[in-house]
Amino acid sequence: MEYDELKSMWEKYDNKLDNLERLNKKLIRETLLKKPKRKLNWHKFQSIYGLIAVPVILIIAMHPNFKHYNISFIFLLGCILTFGCILYISLLNLKGYLILKQIDLDSDTVIESALKITKFKNLHNSRWKHAILYYPILFIGVILIAWHNFKFDSKTILFLSVLFIITYVINIIAPKMNKDRIARLETDVNNLKEYTD
Repeated sequence: MEYDELKSMWEKYDNKLDNLERLNKKLIRETLLKKPKRKLNWHKFQSIYGLIAVPVILIIAMHPNFKHYNISFIFLLGCILTFGCILYISLLNLKGYLILKQIDLDSDTVIESALKITKFKNLHNSRWKHAILYYPILFIGVILIAWHNFKFDSKTILFLSVLFIITYVINIIAPKMNKDRIARLETDVNNLKEYTD
């Protein structure tokens, strides 16, 4: 076998190996993309759910109190506090959804995706730092809306106190779990670096 033939065969074999390596990287990347895509879709769902569910649940729960004979300064103050907090939460959920919608794991580079996830993480962190302030305001607003329906005895006060403590603790624990989910999404996206051309 002549040297030129051997060189030509070696180049063809080398090209096949390069193509095979690119194909393997592409297949591994597509497989690795499934997990972060699921997580991304879950975060989008949570943002949409928060955007729709929080106002709807509160309005449905509080609608019996929206009667003309209930209207008083206390009721109006409760409505202002409650709907102000709902508006704030809804705007944050909308902003989070819009950030998540910009993330395209198929066409974005890993760095672009990671930057957008970091932006979402920062929004999430600031939201839950503010929850320590706005959640008590929301709770007080709801109580003020329903003020005329409460008979303030020791059982009612105990019930409202326990309800506040439980929901406040949930409001602290849930964001930590969500923060861990965002960190795992970030890790999954960063793992794609190795398989990006």
